[in-house]
Amino acid sequence: MLALVLGVFRSEAEMSEKVGETVRDSADYRCERCHEIIRMTRGMLIQPCPHCGYDTYDISNPRFERRDGSLGPHEPG
Repeated sequence: MLALVLGVFRSEAEMSEKVGETVRDSADYRCERCHEIIRMTRGMLIQPCPHCGYDTYDISNPRFERRDGSLGPHEPG
């Protein structure tokens, strides 16, 4: 599936946010390793996860997450 972001198509696999990048949208982000939820504000520099030190986040979407933070059956990943 593709998402339109500022006129550029990006696949869902490319929707991760990485340490050193600038946050594009204020939202709750989820560490891809430990599933810790961190609130990030647009324009801030992304830091490693304060819980486990991992360097990649995705946007948290409680609709697709199980109680343990793992992805449910309707979200790729």
